[in-house]
Amino acid sequence: MRFEARAEASTIVAQLRGLAEWAGREGRVVTAAGRLRMVDARELVDALGTGDKLEGVRSSADLPCLGLLVEWAKKARLVRVTKGRLYAVAKARPALADPLQLWLSAFDACFELRQALIGPRGGWHVESMLFDVYDEMLEDVLNTLYSLPYPMPWPRLRDSVHLAYRARFQLDAGPDLQHRMWFEHADRDLRSVLDALVDLGAVEREQEMADPVFLEADLSDLEDSGPELPAGMPQELGELLGVMGTAADPAAARERDRRLREELTAGPVELIRLTELGTRAVRQRLLAAGRDAPLVGELVQAPAAGLLGVLAEDYDPEAARTELAGWMSAHGERDASLRQLTDAVRTMAGTAFRTRAQTMLDVLAAALPDGEGERLLSVLRGDAVLAPLALSALAHRELLSPADMADTEHLLVLAESLLQLVELAGGRDGAEEALRAQGPEARDAVAAAVDSAHPDQAGLEELRHLAARAWRTSAIRHGGLRGRGRATGRGGRKRRR
Repeated sequence: MRFEARAEASTIVAQLRGLAEWAGREGRVVTAAGRLRMVDARELVDALGTGDKLEGVRSSADLPCLGLLVEWAKKARLVRVTKGRLYAVAKARPALADPLQLWLSAFDACFELRQALIGPRGGWHVESMLFDVYDEMLEDVLNTLYSLPYPMPWPRLRDSVHLAYRARFQLDAGPDLQHRMWFEHADRDLRSVLDALVDLGAVEREQEMADPVFLEADLSDLEDSGPELPAGMPQELGELLGVMGTAADPAAARERDRRLREELTAGPVELIRLTELGTRAVRQRLLAAGRDAPLVGELVQAPAAGLLGVLAEDYDPEAARTELAGWMSAHGERDASLRQLTDAVRTMAGTAFRTRAQTMLDVLAAALPDGEGERLLSVLRGDAVLAPLALSALAHRELLSPADMADTEHLLVLAESLLQLVELAGGRDGAEEALRAQGPEARDAVAAAVDSAHPDQAGLEELRHLAARAWRTSAIRHGGLRGRGRATGRGGRKRRR
């Protein structure tokens, strides 16, 4: 119910509902241009609390907040103008009674408010660069906020959008003063859009110090690097920043970056983030577009195996850490919840889905904070079932060198790698081909692996038979020794195909 309550608390939701109720089924007379009569506009400014200044105003066209609200209600399909009257849309009654549905309709309508939000309002007003790319830029900004684990500092967002403007409108050759004027105009319009999102309750702002992560990404380096993103840079932010290609003026780019760093470190700055409602709405749009959009917190009641599987497939590292921390907090004491997670990996390893078990253990170790993952792997190095997976993970992370392993551990890692190779090959024919592709030296490796103390003895027995078939076939094909490696039976279990 928290989403419904927060939607009900939205200023825009209350105003949209009030406007629709005021229009009613009988409708209200509008001018020939389709605008509210001034007498009605005065009534609505007071009734809805739009904040418009009425003194000296002779036309409702000069009441920007009320005008935006009317257009918002039209785009949300709550009201319509027909035959000189403004009516409440009959089909919108269920949405008007459901605050969350009404809020989501209002959010989706934001993408149709370009003219009402930042369009010309008189002969003196011209469109900014944002006007030409409104839909695209609004989508990118919201997706960027969704992808970030920290609030976005306004200076970083502003400069990121500036870089997108430079690429879109090819501004590098013009006078710098003129560019600054254009950017300032676009910035004012972007702030108007953000103001509307704040009033809706999709975005929230606060004055705080920027997170250090926003100091790590060097814009000038990014310009010189083309499409390659800096390590840890969220994909959505990369979409905004990665469009500029090679910098035409690296020195100017470095100067912009220097000024940005000074601005971010001089003191508190405006931080922008999605609210819970905004996060939900952006996620729905991403899913509707066929994109992966994990929502941090949605797996808190998932079983341990399900949690680790989804984290591995759909979550970036930062979101995985946050999701795991929330899950562990909700599942008892930390040692107990960690035991549930390792037991889930142990169970998966016992079902012969070894690559899946390896992935689950890898994501668990990576998502634990403050070196806890490395300590977990070191403990599991002595686990009867999970030792091969833990040793493989430690070796992959270069936390354990070959010289640090005992001979028995070398054999466990060797056996594990061969078992996972067979599993990934998919089916008997693929497994035999994969073994042949390893070359003649693999025969000795298989012989050593099948004699190891690896806990998956059934898998090793199958490996033995697959190897015998692989090299017997190879020997016949090449006229070699037919007897070498001949299988003595067809035992073994079925494995994942």
